[in-house]
Amino acid sequence: MLRLSATVLVLGFLAPFAAGQTAGPNQAPASPADFTSGAAPAPDSASRFGDVPDFTFEDSRGGELSKADLLGAPWIAVPFFLRCTGPCPSITRDIRAKLHDQLEGTPIRIVSFSIDPELDTPEELRAYAESIGVDPERWLFVRSETEDEMHSFIKGGLMVPLQRNEDVDDPGQAITHGTRMPVIDAEGKVAGLYELRDPALGENGLPLAEAAPILEGRYGLVVARARSLAGLDYVWPLPSTGHGSRIPLLNAVLNGTSFLLLIAGIFAIKSGNKKTHEHLMKLAFLFSAAFLGFYLYYHFKVQPIQGGATPYNGTGAIKTAYLIMLLTHIVLAVVNLPMVLRTFWLAHKEDWERHKRMAKWTFPIWAYVSLTGVLVYLMLYPFNPPPA
Repeated sequence: MLRLSATVLVLGFLAPFAAGQTAGPNQAPASPADFTSGAAPAPDSASRFGDVPDFTFEDSRGGELSKADLLGAPWIAVPFFLRCTGPCPSITRDIRAKLHDQLEGTPIRIVSFSIDPELDTPEELRAYAESIGVDPERWLFVRSETEDEMHSFIKGGLMVPLQRNEDVDDPGQAITHGTRMPVIDAEGKVAGLYELRDPALGENGLPLAEAAPILEGRYGLVVARARSLAGLDYVWPLPSTGHGSRIPLLNAVLNGTSFLLLIAGIFAIKSGNKKTHEHLMKLAFLFSAAFLGFYLYYHFKVQPIQGGATPYNGTGAIKTAYLIMLLTHIVLAVVNLPMVLRTFWLAHKEDWERHKRMAKWTFPIWAYVSLTGVLVYLMLYPFNPPPA
């Protein structure tokens, strides 16, 4: 509340610093199973996660494709197989809809690696590429001579877990694999591992309306990361906060509503309408509590898969003003939390004299924190200058 969130605000303030202590340049995760949000860096991050090993695979266009052929420009790796009845079909559709056209006119390519090469022949891969209408020079499909060779490359080189299910007869379920999308830089280093699917986004997880913007944000980050690696301005292909999630906007609305309720509550008590004042202040508390819930969800479930905290790109005096506002917003939110709780407690005890004395300090701080919560959102999202 009162940005009740005091705790939340502290966590939010510390989050960027915690994120900065994840894997650094050329630091590889210990194993595919150890993947964390630290391996999904923001577009302009310097983080790298090890070299992709040399490879030479059969290209569905004819001939071969090697690591050397891809050096000089970033590319996006996609483990898949044609007969997959798991996540592959929906991921491929999303890549076609959300990545393929976004990369037009750039040197960035997508490379799909068949993890079932014994069944996925070059002819089938070529026919599949033609069936989904992709640019064969921008989206490549490759296979290896043996399954062991490809599986070793996917697990060890691209850091995507997979296994063959020996007891399954259905070829569509014969191989289980992770849904990470590795982004490789122009030097052949893994520059990011972006998780596209997780149980929370499955059929029994989040409602489609809530999951959709999260998925959009994940694909948007992949595009943004690849474009940044290519030396291009990175563009978020979504109409919202830029990170694909509308939760920051919702939080701003909740903060703004709390502010208006506080103002209305003061007018009510000055007019002698004690009951209305009580109802308005309780509503302000509820809106702040709702903000807290969404804030926690966004910062611990959504933001990590979108590359961490959003940076403010302004410079000079405007950045100084933003940082001062942000700092005072955070500090006063922490200070205000016990004050608001104390003010409510005194009202509950009907200790009106002490309640009034406490409220004279609590109200302006609570109002400032709520209002600056809206201003921080406006400066960080709609009016955030593009990166230099």
